[in-house]
Amino acid sequence: MHYTRDEIINAVRAAGIVGAGGAGFPSYLKLQPPKGTVIETVIANGSECEPLLHTDKTLLRTKAHLVVDGVRLSMQAVGAKEGIIGIKGHYQDVVKAVTAALPKDGSIRVHQLENYYPAGDEFLLVYDIKKRIIPEGGLPLQVGVVVNNVLTLSQMAEAMNGKAVTERILTVTGAVEVPVVVSAPVGTSYRELLAAACGVVCDNPVVLDGGPMMGQIVPDLEAGITKATSGIVVLPEGHFVIDMKKISVQQMVKKSKAACCQCFRCSDLCPRNLLGHEIYPHKTMRTIDYNHADPAKHITSAFLCSQCGVCELAACDVMKLSPRKIFAAYRKELLARGVKNPHHEQPKEVRSNFEFSKLALPTLVKKIHLAEYAQREVVHKGQVETNKVRIVLNRHIGAPATPTVSLGQRVLLGDVIGATPQEKMGSIYHASIAGKVTDVSDKLVEITR
Repeated sequence: MHYTRDEIINAVRAAGIVGAGGAGFPSYLKLQPPKGTVIETVIANGSECEPLLHTDKTLLRTKAHLVVDGVRLSMQAVGAKEGIIGIKGHYQDVVKAVTAALPKDGSIRVHQLENYYPAGDEFLLVYDIKKRIIPEGGLPLQVGVVVNNVLTLSQMAEAMNGKAVTERILTVTGAVEVPVVVSAPVGTSYRELLAAACGVVCDNPVVLDGGPMMGQIVPDLEAGITKATSGIVVLPEGHFVIDMKKISVQQMVKKSKAACCQCFRCSDLCPRNLLGHEIYPHKTMRTIDYNHADPAKHITSAFLCSQCGVCELAACDVMKLSPRKIFAAYRKELLARGVKNPHHEQPKEVRSNFEFSKLALPTLVKKIHLAEYAQREVVHKGQVETNKVRIVLNRHIGAPATPTVSLGQRVLLGDVIGATPQEKMGSIYHASIAGKVTDVSDKLVEITR
């Protein structure tokens, strides 16, 4: 069925769809490129480059038709003539399932990606597929492309039938009894999802929301998953990945002054540097160690860091330093001072070592000591039921949503419980189970069945 641009945009906004694979950018905005911008291609990001996660692969294997429908809708909304679904080439069963669902007119095709990290970074994805380099600090639309995660696109297809985002598919893996892929209501507690994997199998477990490279430590297992929770990874206290995530910026600065030998490995492997962007992690480390290397320039290059973690977990796995933590701290400080990104150059070509410096995923898995978990079979378990959800209202880019329900109010599945004002960039949140509102604040709504 053909929908108008406005029908698609309004349905996507009403469904509360945000980027399912990252920071939660409101998806309806990606369907509204600035006036005069020509979008030629819609890319579906199905690379799933984070180690241990099987979420997108499972979705593509089981519901490829929804992803294809979502690509078609996105193409209609932005006026693109071409749709491309990026999938790791060695997942031939996934490639086969998606290929079978493609339209016969050839308007949408599969592009098989290499197995490296971070192939899912949209800057790298666009270059791999279209051979176009997005400008520093830029967006794919600047090179005629719109990129969405495959789950986001499947949600767009469901939104046209009135379905809001009330659940999401995710992986529960690592030091658990049975690694699983499940679907769960938004706001389901991490503890319940660990139970769906038959519990943890290590002493002093640490839980990550997301993958081991970019995931964040979960401080409270009673908290609920969000629309952007792609996975839950359990690792034991003292694991290399956990130690690196726990070290503070102050500790890192002190350690860097003593240990950074300026070996350049962090810059040599930096994915954004490989694309030709002027970001040199080793020089930024030099600014804190010796106050050398044009501090102004290499401090503001923090705006170009994708926080992929290659510098920290792969390049500096011996000295165990973290340029990305320094970049994050610099960026936070610059934003607090009102400084905007001054870097907007568009490289004419990638670095000469681009193809030879890609970080193969099997190599990364070994370097960060995840091989024992990566070799385990992951079971597709289906739906997880829960009697209570805790839905946070600010897990998206833009203005936070405010609750639209009151304590004690009864709600049905799919009812709006929070929304950002119409005139501001933001998102809408919906009840993920039917029940009574048992807690409400400016940041959270709790519903008990």
